[in-house]
Amino acid sequence: MMNKSSAFQSLDPLFKRVEELDKIQRIAICAITCIVLIGSIFYFSILPKYEVIKQQKQTLQSLGTQLEVARKKAARLASLKREWKMKEAEFRKVMRALPEKKEIPSLLTSISQSGQDTGLEFLLFQPQKEVNKEFYGEIPVSLHIKGNFHNTVMFMDKVTGLNRIVNIRDIKISGYKEGKISTKCTAVTYKFIEKKEPAKKK
Repeated sequence: MMNKSSAFQSLDPLFKRVEELDKIQRIAICAITCIVLIGSIFYFSILPKYEVIKQQKQTLQSLGTQLEVARKKAARLASLKREWKMKEAEFRKVMRALPEKKEIPSLLTSISQSGQDTGLEFLLFQPQKEVNKEFYGEIPVSLHIKGNFHNTVMFMDKVTGLNRIVNIRDIKISGYKEGKISTKCTAVTYKFIEKKEPAKKK
């Protein structure tokens, strides 16, 4: 095995050649040696770590983007849930204003009573055939009433102000005589239609 003294002796020719060089050449050799050493350190030590850091940064940015997308979706979902609850509350409110089937006779009585209370004369009070829509049914009532203009307006106001939904439409006014007018119209109330579940096959 070669000892340290013999190893240094083998480098003697190299040192002698360096000593023979002028100052500028020795500085150039030192500079090149430093550049090689620094380059080696950068290439084998720093560069791999830089690549790892770069990949981790890209991963972090990707996760940040995904998190932001998820946050926006969560906010949108919360908004949709709030909107759904509001619509559901509105729907229930409207449904409460629709009379049930058993309430229809008393509601028609209320309409008739409203006319009598305002001093109107009923020439016609005729419930018509029910018209079924998607989830509710329309129950029209043909009316022909006679009275002064003020009482007629009061009657329509009282009917549309009942605690159940009643609309007045197809209004036709004619025959002003002795301070009274003849009014034909249709009072329409509504009822909720419950969808029947299909019969289960045995």
